[in-house]
Amino acid sequence: MTGNENKKNIVLASESPRRKEILEQLGFNVLVHPSAFDETTIRINIPEEFAVQAAQGKASAVSRLYPDLITVAADTVVTLDSILLGKPEDFNDAFKMLKRLSGRTHNVITGLSIHYPLNKYFYSGFETTEVTFRDLTEDEIERYLNMHKPYDKAGAYGIQDLTVPLVSYIRGCYFNVVGFPVSHFYIHWRNIVNIV
Repeated sequence: MTGNENKKNIVLASESPRRKEILEQLGFNVLVHPSAFDETTIRINIPEEFAVQAAQGKASAVSRLYPDLITVAADTVVTLDSILLGKPEDFNDAFKMLKRLSGRTHNVITGLSIHYPLNKYFYSGFETTEVTFRDLTEDEIERYLNMHKPYDKAGAYGIQDLTVPLVSYIRGCYFNVVGFPVSHFYIHWRNIVNIV
């Protein structure tokens, strides 16, 4: 492929099946190359900055291997009362997280980074979505965790898991909560390939 068609080939610096699926639904040919970037090296407690730096670190580490392709990376965090809720360590940690989120509104922040070394294009930013949980019983939380085992998800849940509905309301981008801000990404990808 040549020209703009070649821009439909994209490198995803993540092994997230959800992000891969979203990009494929957008029409991209996705090359998955998980980044070896270590998020524990980030010494920032501000959620937005943490998410952006994590996404930027992932994209930077992978894009240098594919200078003629567009590389995209994302990192999603959950915050409640300005406290960062990462991926739970185990069942008990996940249970505590969902118990805290029950009946309350929290923020889901996804850092997004797009690198295209060939054109010297480097973008990093973030998207925020407000999510309100309904009041959950302890039995519902336990059933959800046993069914979905969401230990790879920030905040210990996936909005797309419907067997035990957790969310009553969102304000903002749904796909951002899934882990990839679709419109945010598309606008910047369109800038790269210069289409309208």
